[in-house]
Parts: sequence; structure tokens; C-alpha cells
Amino acid sequence: MTKKINATVFSFIGIGGSLALKSSGLITEPSFLSLMVLSVLIGLFISYSDKVHSVNLLKGELILKDIKETETSVKELAKAILEVTETSSHAIMTEGFDGEAKKMLSRN
Repeated sequence: MTKKINATVFSFIGIGGSLALKSSGLITEPSFLSLMVLSVLIGLFISYSDKVHSVNLLKGELILKDIKETETSVKELAKAILEVTETSSHAIMTEGFDGEAKKMLSRN
């Protein structure tokens, strides 16, 4: 809970500082917008820092721990489904062959 409070306080301080700099004429519109966005992004990062797995600013990537765990779970589930499908298709082929053999034997 304190992380969210700290993040909110930091964001408000950043936004207030940006407004003060803009109203005093020390920064331009693009700089003002950049400072506002940066304040909010840093606030979000502080708030969710325990859930961040990795950050790559050059590529613009932010990977969360929950996403990484979900990706691993999905891959494991896909492998299990593939194994079940392969086993089922093998059993169907065997059953189909045995069923046809029984029909042929009963005709003779």
C-alpha cells in the first residue's frame, strides 16, 4: 500500500513541478509534456515495481512477472494437449484397425 501512496505522491510532485516550470516560462510545451508523461510513467513504475520482470528502454519492452509465468503455463499446457492428442489418435487408429479385423473375422 505504501508503494501506491509513494507513486501517487511522486506523480503529483512531478506534475506540479512541470506546471510550475511551464507557468514561469522556463520550459516549452514539448518539454512540459515530456515531464508530465515521465512523472506518470515513473509513478506507475514505482507502483508496480514488484511485478516487473525486466525493462529494456532501447526496445521499449516491459515484461511483467505474471506474464512470464503465464507464458510458461501456456507452453506446458500446449505440450500436454499435444501429448493427449497424439495418444488419442494412436488409440483411435488401433481401435479402428481392431474393429475392422473383428468384423472381417465374424464374416468368415
